[in-house]
Amino acid sequence: MKAAVLNSRQNLRPTGSDRWVINSRLAIKKITENNQILLSSVGMNTWEFLVYLAAKNRTRQIIYSPLEENQNKDALINYYTEQFRLSSSLTDWRFIKIKNIKNDYLDFQKERDRLIINNADMIYPIALRPDSTLASLFNNREQSMTKIAEEYRTDYVKPDQPCKMKIDRESLNSNIDSRLNDFIIHWTRTSNNPWPGERLYDYYDAILLSGDHFPRSAHNTLTRILREKTIRASSRHYHKGISAVAFSELKPSNAINLMKWRARYREMTFEPYSIAIRKSAAEALGIKKVIYGDKKIYGSLNASDKPYFQSIGIKGFWVPEREWRHSGDIDLSVINPDDIKIIVWREAEIHSVKKCIECEVVALCH
Repeated sequence: MKAAVLNSRQNLRPTGSDRWVINSRLAIKKITENNQILLSSVGMNTWEFLVYLAAKNRTRQIIYSPLEENQNKDALINYYTEQFRLSSSLTDWRFIKIKNIKNDYLDFQKERDRLIINNADMIYPIALRPDSTLASLFNNREQSMTKIAEEYRTDYVKPDQPCKMKIDRESLNSNIDSRLNDFIIHWTRTSNNPWPGERLYDYYDAILLSGDHFPRSAHNTLTRILREKTIRASSRHYHKGISAVAFSELKPSNAINLMKWRARYREMTFEPYSIAIRKSAAEALGIKKVIYGDKKIYGSLNASDKPYFQSIGIKGFWVPEREWRHSGDIDLSVINPDDIKIIVWREAEIHSVKKCIECEVVALCH
């Protein structure tokens, strides 16, 4: 018997206390106990959370996935198998062919939802938004004999507003700039997805165990960096093939003016948690000033300089960030502790962060 667990789009930053998370876990437990086959999917947290739960509980599942033109099917299977720790003996695949994921993803979603609902022998509706396409497909399903398990259904809760943050300049530590003279700063932010290098299984496992706090906050990102003694490079917003760590030479009092909500990416530019490195130590590590310019300037650069190029911006203007950049990960263990300072938002956070590293920890605000 094949089973489907249905959730409409939920909060961008789910937690373990969200009712849809709790009830989805209960539904997967029942599916496993009844030896049913879960119909699951990838690409959205409500579906991927089910893939994770099935892998964790060793539940048989059939995963529906988009497959772009010229995309290697085996490579895609291998990627998700590693990401979710899937067992090949418990996992089967159904591919929906599309031309381009960017342009055709909504079509894939609708076809995926239709196929899962109409191929399920048992449906566990959890949190369905009444006016959603998913709810409409469920209410007008083609299979009249499908069994409906209502015991885990819960009210749909409208996702929270974007997690905007604004620093009160009046609360700014008056000597924060002088304490960070001659330092460049790597600011962190909340991650709406797995951290760089983190598997999807571990990301969703952290959500399941998170209680009522999103586990990938800027504060948690900072403590992860300090425990690993590594700032992991990211490829986001860089030219293809480039993975880097960004810094800013702006003083904190000026940097807070750039802490803004970016609706396009549904995240802050950065948040008040950071690692500061003395410029002389940074330069010894190969951290360099960014080269701002346009396409013409980029084309004129040597290959060794191209990783440090940054467009001046079309929709935004990036020069005021005064960015420095390091190509690849940064090993903090090779830096003298006197050349590192850690910034936290409030004084109350200093003690817990101090446990993670032997260097000075300062508060941005009182």
